[in-house]
Amino acid sequence: MSNGVEHLDAPPPISAAQKAKILSDPNVAKIAAELGMSVDEFVNTVGYYLNNPDTEPAFLVVSDENLRKMGVEPPSEEAIEANVRATVELIKAGTNPSAFEGARRRTVELQAPAGEQVKKADIDPDLEDTVKKARIPRGS
Repeated sequence: MSNGVEHLDAPPPISAAQKAKILSDPNVAKIAAELGMSVDEFVNTVGYYLNNPDTEPAFLVVSDENLRKMGVEPPSEEAIEANVRATVELIKAGTNPSAFEGARRRTVELQAPAGEQVKKADIDPDLEDTVKKARIPRGS
């Protein structure tokens, strides 16, 4: 028992303010109905996890027969295995260091002191006009 609660038969009631905030979502009643829960039980469950963010949700084990009664076809062993393998690969990809991590170094090392700033007098006026005309086209 890491958090002092091993199993809850029902979530504890939450504050009226939290309840009102959760109920402000128009989907709450629909989600509760889809889960086969009363709105009050659903709201208290959501509030419980909001108030205890480090709590891991419990797994519900349902027999294949009961899943079928609920209109859900149980997955095959192959489908479960494929899902677990895909999940493991995603976890590995998320924890592997990036291929770019080793490349974090300066690509150009400047050894010499900086040169002098180009002065306006050194610029070719014809070249400057050509660049301006190319960048700022005259009316169409």
